[in-house]
Amino acid sequence: MTVNDLCGNNSRLKYLAVDSRSVFDPEATVFAALRTDVGDGHRYIAELYNRGVRAFIVESLPQGDFAEAQFALVPSVPAALREIAHKRLTDAYRGVIITGSEGKTTLKELLYLAMRDKTTVARSPRSWNSSIGVPLAIWDMTHAIDGGTLLTEAGIDGPGQGTVLASVLAPSHKIAAITRVTEEHDTAFASHKEKILEKINVIRNVGTVVYDCSNPMLGELLQREMPSAKLVPVKRGGHSSIYHAIADKVLAELGIDDACHSALDSLPLTSKRRQIVEGSYGNTIFTDCFTTDFRSLVDALDFMRRHATPLRPMVLMLGEILDGNMHSDAEIARTAAQFGISRVERITPALLGDIHSGKKFHDTQILLFGEHDALFNKVSGALESAGHETTLEIDLDAMAHNYNYYRSLLPPGTGIVAMVKADAYGMGAIETGKTMQALGAAQLAVAVIEEGIALREAGVTLPILVLNPVTNRYPALFAHRLEPAVFSTDELNTLIAEAEAYGVENYPVHLKLDTGMHRVGFLDTQLDEIPTRLTRTKAVKVASVFSHLATADCLDKDAYTRHQIKAFKRMTATLRKSLGYDFRRHILNTAGMMRFADCGDYEMARLGIGLYGISPYRGPESTNLQPVAAFRSHIISLKHWPLDTPIGYGCKDHTCEDDAIIATVPVGYADGVFRRFGNGRTCFVVNDVECPTVGNICMDLCMIDVTNAHGVKVGDSVEIFGPTMPVERLADIMSTIPYEILTSVSRRVKRVYVKE
Repeated sequence: MTVNDLCGNNSRLKYLAVDSRSVFDPEATVFAALRTDVGDGHRYIAELYNRGVRAFIVESLPQGDFAEAQFALVPSVPAALREIAHKRLTDAYRGVIITGSEGKTTLKELLYLAMRDKTTVARSPRSWNSSIGVPLAIWDMTHAIDGGTLLTEAGIDGPGQGTVLASVLAPSHKIAAITRVTEEHDTAFASHKEKILEKINVIRNVGTVVYDCSNPMLGELLQREMPSAKLVPVKRGGHSSIYHAIADKVLAELGIDDACHSALDSLPLTSKRRQIVEGSYGNTIFTDCFTTDFRSLVDALDFMRRHATPLRPMVLMLGEILDGNMHSDAEIARTAAQFGISRVERITPALLGDIHSGKKFHDTQILLFGEHDALFNKVSGALESAGHETTLEIDLDAMAHNYNYYRSLLPPGTGIVAMVKADAYGMGAIETGKTMQALGAAQLAVAVIEEGIALREAGVTLPILVLNPVTNRYPALFAHRLEPAVFSTDELNTLIAEAEAYGVENYPVHLKLDTGMHRVGFLDTQLDEIPTRLTRTKAVKVASVFSHLATADCLDKDAYTRHQIKAFKRMTATLRKSLGYDFRRHILNTAGMMRFADCGDYEMARLGIGLYGISPYRGPESTNLQPVAAFRSHIISLKHWPLDTPIGYGCKDHTCEDDAIIATVPVGYADGVFRRFGNGRTCFVVNDVECPTVGNICMDLCMIDVTNAHGVKVGDSVEIFGPTMPVERLADIMSTIPYEILTSVSRRVKRVYVKE
């Protein structure tokens, strides 16, 4: 069967998916089995078939009984997706390509809001702008409207992508809008100029280009490369933002009436921010600040389902949505049910009362979605109030960026073991584990069994390595499919005996070798004991062998690191020969991945502190990382004091100038702000100004001098560490390492997870 036979005239098929987790209406979905460096969609065909999917686009036919399925067998799934999209762009549609480095989604949503009441329009969902995302977006948009204007976002982050996307979008897309072009993704190209040329390749077939002219090179290259096109350079001028200015020109080129133009500057810019917050009464609150229409609600429901914990009830609290008159409550309830939500509550004053009582909503997962009017904000505030307004904000997009950076350092196909021990270095193991699962990590690693059990109970299905499994809880280890590290003959014997008693076979274990850390692990002289014991049992089987580098982050001890890598290669070769079967190997840690990725033999590598945006050593490579955590509180009191006024317990510190402004912040050493930070040894950031601590740090409070923080007021945010105040600086003050600072943030500090 061809792709056209499968997708061309089948009105039953409304959705096209490449991610098995995003399928919510199986009977109406075509699944394209995409192969990538970290995954293969063909592995999920049987699972999806059992869930009800009957239409598949594949590069190879699966083995098994799929009698009711229809398969379109193609040489390349990505090429097939592009073909499908191109054929759907009939003469009934006209399109606007939106590209640039930053703000593409912001501009697209602004145009959509301006046009939606004036003409028939659809836009790419969220940021579906890649070579795979654009064909999926076109499928989505052309199913939403039978004709009209398509606002198609196109992102370029590597050579050749522009030409590929242009082949999909031509000739239906006649207008292009280019937002500000920055140096983002420059490293993927030979030069900044080459990147701009690749962006021009996307729009080369359009007749009109509206562009942010803040980058002179962009204007010069557009004139050279597109001499026959109408070029419309844009500055912000008197508009609310550069995005409003670009949108104004695009609307003019589309012939949208003047009433739309006049109202444009009053439209807000859409935020892509999603967040997960630990709320009151044991609730977990999911919010999505994107455009509040039905299509975005579907994405928000998918986001919640991916991060939800099984067996905990899920509720949708729904405010006003833009196209609410087009979708009945029954339709919304049916859609929510497809994502596992059986209860939909409309946001009303009565609902607010139920939340305040704590009787109706507790230990529940709640998605808040709708227009952020006064009542919505009251409901949000009531749900999120946790009594302690100090937060640790974890940026899941930054975490994903760091993961992908380290993956790029390794040979293709090398699996990453993500270290989530110690509650993911204080970030929260459950959300980190789910993020790693979504990114395609090979495995997670925890320190103790209890950490692994918590991940399993939260719905994490990745293999989990337990690094310190010495315990009397072997039944729990086996029941939760946790894979133990073994570093001594005695422990191996105990594990085998417990596994045999439990009745398991070929249970995966991971052997730890001591190649030079001299902490735990089998020595060279003990290697003969391992196969002797393992060949006498079917209960366990070696899944991997690993070791730990002691000096990979010590730039003056490379010889020692290379000695360890050489010893590891020799010892694993001995084990492979004596065991008679293969296993995976891993010795590289975060620093090892940065400095020794081309040394030795391994199938996996362990990613620890670098995942959380902190380099294990001070080097230029650290600039490739993005900080993940931001520890913030707020000012609860401001006092003016004369020179030499004593502040805090023991009067250990005094004001340094007349009319000093001293702020009190509700965070202390019980939250993870070490007492040693007091008396001016560090600064916190208020209004972009570094403000020194004053006096001793208290258990729940501290004081800072905000005299130079102009316009300071009660309620202002205080950054203890984060993008402005790197955690590495605080670690230097403590003469310690960032690990200790991160893992010391108390659990009473509310975790807030954010994602675009």
